[in-house]
Amino acid sequence: MREARWTISQAAALTEFCRRADEILLHKPKLSFEEWAPRFIENPDGTPFRFRPWQVQPARDLFDLSLPSVTIRAYSGAGKTYLISAAMCYAVEQLREQIGIMFPNKDAAQEWIGEELSKMFESTPAIADLRMLTDKVLLKVWNNGGKLSGLGANSSTQIRRLQASILYADEIDAIEQDKSDEGDKIDQFHMRARGRKRQNKWLTSYPSLKGASKVDAWYDKSDRCNLFVRCAKCEHQYVMHTNQMVWTPKKPETAHLICPECKRKLKEGERIEMAKAGEWLNRNREKPQRGVDRGFHLGCMNHTGDHNGAYDGYLHEVAAKIEARKTSDNPEKSRRVFVNTMDAESFAEEMEQKPQPDTLYAKREKWDPVQMMPPGVLMITMAVDVQKNRLECMTVGWGVNSECWLIDYKVIQGSCQSVGTWNKLDKYRLKRWPHPHAGNLAPACVVVDSGKWQSTILEYTGPRTRARVYAIKGAKSIDRELVSKKPTMIGRPPAPQYHIGTHEAKDLIYQRLELDPPKKGNTYPRGFIHVPEVEAFSETTGGEATGFFEMVLAEDSVMKRSTRTGEFVRFFDCPRGQRNEALDLMVYNLAAERIMNPNYGVIASKMAK
Repeated sequence: MREARWTISQAAALTEFCRRADEILLHKPKLSFEEWAPRFIENPDGTPFRFRPWQVQPARDLFDLSLPSVTIRAYSGAGKTYLISAAMCYAVEQLREQIGIMFPNKDAAQEWIGEELSKMFESTPAIADLRMLTDKVLLKVWNNGGKLSGLGANSSTQIRRLQASILYADEIDAIEQDKSDEGDKIDQFHMRARGRKRQNKWLTSYPSLKGASKVDAWYDKSDRCNLFVRCAKCEHQYVMHTNQMVWTPKKPETAHLICPECKRKLKEGERIEMAKAGEWLNRNREKPQRGVDRGFHLGCMNHTGDHNGAYDGYLHEVAAKIEARKTSDNPEKSRRVFVNTMDAESFAEEMEQKPQPDTLYAKREKWDPVQMMPPGVLMITMAVDVQKNRLECMTVGWGVNSECWLIDYKVIQGSCQSVGTWNKLDKYRLKRWPHPHAGNLAPACVVVDSGKWQSTILEYTGPRTRARVYAIKGAKSIDRELVSKKPTMIGRPPAPQYHIGTHEAKDLIYQRLELDPPKKGNTYPRGFIHVPEVEAFSETTGGEATGFFEMVLAEDSVMKRSTRTGEFVRFFDCPRGQRNEALDLMVYNLAAERIMNPNYGVIASKMAK
């Protein structure tokens, strides 16, 4: 066989072909990302692009081919979206690469690309001037070879079809893993860059629950970089955190930081300058090294951007959020959200410690609503739980600071299909209760559970809507708000039906049942539940010797992930055969109070006249 001989021109042509092929496979940019972005990117609001101080090191690392992955776990408002959007522009214009973007679901991917990323594409001439071959929200192809594909982690088929060199997974803590999945979703996603010369893998998310957080897992396997600052007073190097904040109680405007070393006060301006001069150091307090999984953690005390104009500064704003947590309807949930989104840390779940029924019976108070209601009661609601052979009713009084007083528990015997049973309810709901300032009070709102026998309940509530008698129904999703802002009109003729977030309400009730009464002379804590020492709330409540507090405490809870938001919320479940009507009625009354949304200050003023 004759040996192939190449002419000089043929050899040169082959060399040029190989060079061009290599250029296509791995396009070499003229500028680095941190050089290119400030020169060529324009913000959607027309202002010039500027890296925030903390973003410079991550910007350098995002395209470092020696780093297997880059994980960013940052607080809300840090500018993570800003940084990643700019990096996407660079990847398209300078690298001419194929990009894969994965969110927990397709809708989330479409929303982020369509409402966030596309704005920067459109405002940046270097991208906007490129000719597009395909311009869809989840698929964009440019004539220079750049390509962007968006997908949801809930579609294994979409993941398998993807081919990309730059892989970005956001909100990874909201990604759900099913038993039927072909392995870890993030690992599957990362496999789509296999065999490519360039492989950049980025992961971002707020953390969620300790022990179940995916972003925690990726951060923990990285070099774990934190932004270290030097105290403006003593030069001590440390990581700033919200637990170093102090202020006068109920005066968040006095907030400042305390150095953990010298214990001296640090003002807002000093905090900002310290954050601007911060230095990223890894777990060994060394400068970040190449060739390792990179991880960045950034808490809100490193914020150097704008603050809400309603506050004097960012410390004031954060302190106000912490103060609001203490007075929120659901303190545990508020703390969980703050830890996740402001400290950028996972939330350590506290094991639910339900009080014992005997403990709650012992805390009952010596007053009788039949004789006289407490003066703190400013409004009454009533709830009805419908059973096949009876109606169970609970009446509750409400006052300032979400304080409530249980007034009565009554069982109306009779078939729920019988007109006579509903006539008895009509008579009972009109009952008036003596009040020291208002004479007598009747329920301002009555809610009736329509989870079963819906048409029967609507036949009752529909004609009584003007009397504020409403049908309610428990929502199926575990993360539903306590009560829908507006009712749904259903049935013929249409009648209003409110949807209730039962898990949110039960979480709130169980927290309030744990509250202890204050020392003499102090006010009751927000949401305190008063129970009178009367037969209606005794060991025989419910008509079958069940016991009132046994029914209230019937359910147990576990933390479950919301499929809508990715957040962990409490999920309540009642053991089979266990009665829980009293708990349900407390939930319904809480919803009735929210439906009314009363102004207790105005009510109290009118009663005082």
